Amino acid sequence: MQRQAFIDWMKATGMFAIVVGHIIGSPYHIFNLVSQPIYTKQLGVCFFIFIMGWSLAHEKSNSFQVVFKRAFPIYFYGALFAILMSAYNYYNVGNLNESNYLPFFLGANVLFNFFPANPTTWYIGTYLHVLLFWFLFMRNRQIGLGHVGIAIIIEIVVRASLIYQDLDFVAYMTLPNWLTIFVLGSYLHQKKDTSFTLSTVLMLVAWAALLALWASPLNNLIAPKSFPFREISNVENLHTWGPSFARSVLISFIYILNTIVFFELLRRVPYNKVVGFFARNSLITFIVHMPLIYATNKFFYNTFETEWVAQWLMIAFIFIGCALISEVFNKIINLSYLQTKAWSIWTLIFGRFIKETANQNKN
Repeated sequence: MQRQAFIDWMKATGMFAIVVGHIIGSPYHIFNLVSQPIYTKQLGVCFFIFIMGWSLAHEKSNSFQVVFKRAFPIYFYGALFAILMSAYNYYNVGNLNESNYLPFFLGANVLFNFFPANPTTWYIGTYLHVLLFWFLFMRNRQIGLGHVGIAIIIEIVVRASLIYQDLDFVAYMTLPNWLTIFVLGSYLHQKKDTSFTLSTVLMLVAWAALLALWASPLNNLIAPKSFPFREISNVENLHTWGPSFARSVLISFIYILNTIVFFELLRRVPYNKVVGFFARNSLITFIVHMPLIYATNKFFYNTFETEWVAQWLMIAFIFIGCALISEVFNKIINLSYLQTKAWSIWTLIFGRFIKETANQNKN
């Protein structure tokens, strides 16, 4: 199948939103007000999950090798940078940042109500869970609108239950939080790059008007300070079932609305080499941008007195710098070779184990 430009656009746009969101973290900033009760950077994760659903729906193979092929790069680079961070932090402050390794234990990090030391690496564990969900329940299956409806119900109820138990980080990291976006990507897999139409323009105008109203000071529905999900205003006991359910419904609404709008917009935008550059380097950018932000934020804020100037210069430095770092690593490391060797070892070990287990069952 021909490469779709919208994939690169959604990857680059999603990664840019994540970097901006981690630098402009204020819940009162217009960047974050347009997407309440979530933070706008979380839409970047939605884009990546949506692309996963879309592309996996096109997989012809039903082999576990598909899961291995997709998991290997994120686990390889995730483990590599976790080790480098441990070495750096142990040398400087005597701390190994052990929580960075939780995602590599079958995504065990999602069971703990906090992020790893490198916050974005929570996604590594969730990424595996999404792949396994596809392998067990969605491969070779035609996804219809009914499946999307079931996903919405499961997502809202499970997320609300976890919020009700004051487990907001678990509610954010676990698979159900992203279930509808993933299933929606599979449902829309037949939609590909196309051209602008009048209906697209009208959709964008309506969407922009809704964002303006949602971010308006007149919108007092959301209390801005809580994290990773914002709370509903003027509610005495937030962790009761009613407010928890309402928050969960709003979160799903914001995820779905914005992801669909960006998908419909970006599949009408032609391919761009610069966008392609940032898209192909989004994986390593995702993993390393937070440590670089930690390392450079004092310099930028001390050097530039105006906050917004410091922030946008830092955004440019981090976004471009991480992509350049990624290019260097991809030039040095032959990931395809390592992946092929790793798959050979995997099949040798587990192929033999499966055969021995089958023989024992026969006996």
